[in-house]
Amino acid sequence: MTSQQGMLDGFDPPRSCAAEIARVLVDVDLAHMDRPLDYVVPDRFIDEAEVGRAVRVRFSGTRVDGWIVERTRRDVLDDAAQIESVSSALPVLTPALYEAARRIATRFLATTSQVLSLAIPPRHARGEKTVVQAHDSMWPSVDAPTVSEGWASYRAGDALLHRLASGESPRAVVTALRPQMRACLSDAVAATVSSGRSAIIVAATGEDAARYARALEEDLGVPVAVTGGEVAPEERYRIHAAATLGRLPIVVGTRSAAWVPCAKLGLIVICDDGDDRLRERRFPRCDVLDIAVQRCAVEGAGLLVASFARSVKAQALVRSGWAASLDPVPGALRDATPRVHLHGATEAEREGASGHMRIPPAALRMIRKGLREGPVLIQVAVSGYWPTVVCRRCGERARCRHCSGPLAVNSGGDVTCSWCARTSQSWRCPHCSGTELRAARVGSTRTAEEIARNLPDTSVLESSAAHRINRQLPSRPTVVVATPGAEPDVDGGYAAAIILDAHALAGRAELWAPEEAARRWLNALSLVRPGHPGLVVGMIPDALGQALVRWAPTDYADRLLDEREALGFFPATTMVALDGPAAQVRQVAEQVIRDGGADLVGTVVRPATREGEENQVRTLVRSPLAGATSMLAVLTEIRRSRSARKLPLVKMSVNPPELF
Repeated sequence: MTSQQGMLDGFDPPRSCAAEIARVLVDVDLAHMDRPLDYVVPDRFIDEAEVGRAVRVRFSGTRVDGWIVERTRRDVLDDAAQIESVSSALPVLTPALYEAARRIATRFLATTSQVLSLAIPPRHARGEKTVVQAHDSMWPSVDAPTVSEGWASYRAGDALLHRLASGESPRAVVTALRPQMRACLSDAVAATVSSGRSAIIVAATGEDAARYARALEEDLGVPVAVTGGEVAPEERYRIHAAATLGRLPIVVGTRSAAWVPCAKLGLIVICDDGDDRLRERRFPRCDVLDIAVQRCAVEGAGLLVASFARSVKAQALVRSGWAASLDPVPGALRDATPRVHLHGATEAEREGASGHMRIPPAALRMIRKGLREGPVLIQVAVSGYWPTVVCRRCGERARCRHCSGPLAVNSGGDVTCSWCARTSQSWRCPHCSGTELRAARVGSTRTAEEIARNLPDTSVLESSAAHRINRQLPSRPTVVVATPGAEPDVDGGYAAAIILDAHALAGRAELWAPEEAARRWLNALSLVRPGHPGLVVGMIPDALGQALVRWAPTDYADRLLDEREALGFFPATTMVALDGPAAQVRQVAEQVIRDGGADLVGTVVRPATREGEENQVRTLVRSPLAGATSMLAVLTEIRRSRSARKLPLVKMSVNPPELF
């Protein structure tokens, strides 16, 4: 019967032949298609279609981009899909980068193509042509430092440099000292490059990256490549392509620099890892430390996390034994840090009624004394004039009648909405019918105005994200009012520093508030000359105040980590937020609790933002670190199944940053 059917029209066996096959990871964000697909390599692309090159293929009737992750040869049908074009002249996806991207995707419940869209910059033909035509250069000759002035402040500093110079890959979390920061960074990079390996330095801002690059070029005499979101697309792609060929010994940049595929990666340095600018804004919202940890695991590179404060996440790496903690010896710490004082409730009572003012007499005395020796820094929490206003009668926050956004008052006295920018001519409180406003928070502009009024003969400068002072200021008597992260550098450092409105950040209910407060304030206070005074004005937790006075960020991070472990929060556990329609979220939560061993934390309702929409809910589930792999595997299968069946979207966020 079978032989008879084979002779009939339409029952002939399909014809097949041996062909070169490229396994292509297609750039589509479909969870159930998160795997390499097979495409035939036409004869004209046999030599060009190398592993790692970008290609164009047909997927579901549409031309899409993709990357070749494997080449093989086997029998295929005659009508099998083929590669339509090879986009890149060089491999842009290395095996190590692909493996790191897969790990990040698994860890954050994303597709590998979503991660690679962050890691690989868009192709630029002119930048690629420059790399292809360039000749390979000799690896720079850099002598490994034998004696380090900067690392002498740490007991294990010399051992760290010796291991880097000998080709090993140590991992350390360092409490940095600003006077020794440049020497420590240059010596660590020099030791790595002397062993024939590359180094990547990641900073939070383009200004910091440019400053580190200039310092390394001056200290080592080696060209440094600067990359990141601030550089031109051509330059970023050129650096990415040149790194795959092993031509770049040192790369410095912002967030995206963590993905540069250096061929012989020996060290990754992260400066100020707690800065939220080092976290991706797009899904999967991983941060530089997550990327660095995975690249170290895949490529065997070393890791150096250097910051003036200590993040809870970095401290968790130390407690797990994965990284070592390097803290300065007491003498070096005392010689490199300012003397921090607190102005809390006790100090305010001692000064009487004036002690409760926003700028108390103690702060004014410190400012006047500091101006005799140089510039003085005043850090305020927010920019603007009156960024937050409330009803003078009942204290309710004033909101826009059109969009319900918060109202603010500028220096001209105009009341405007912070969301829609509409001007409110005749505001009336909906709770008590009051018509007068008062400031709930005072911004940098108003603070600079108050300082200028109290010190009429003093020059006052304001620096914020909108109007930032990027130049290095001379060491002359000046008051600089700045918001966090916008403090300009000064020749020789500030003579004093004042932190105003400390309670505005430290008193917030969010779990991340005390950690972020310590980071912002230690960064600002580190700009003060060693031995000079700093003052923190406002009521803050006793543990945080003692950490500032003793300059003990490691102890404070360890304390915060203890609290997280007691509460069962990240990084002591892995927590996943499920957002979507109530019925769909409940179905996913029940399945991951049943099959993945997760624990239910709770569910909150998120009201619909548009008329006719269904209310959304957020459910939190968590698992101990030992069981996180099982929970994430179950959630991955749920995502793939729901994507294939085109069910309503349930967004899954691993350790959502807004909570931790």
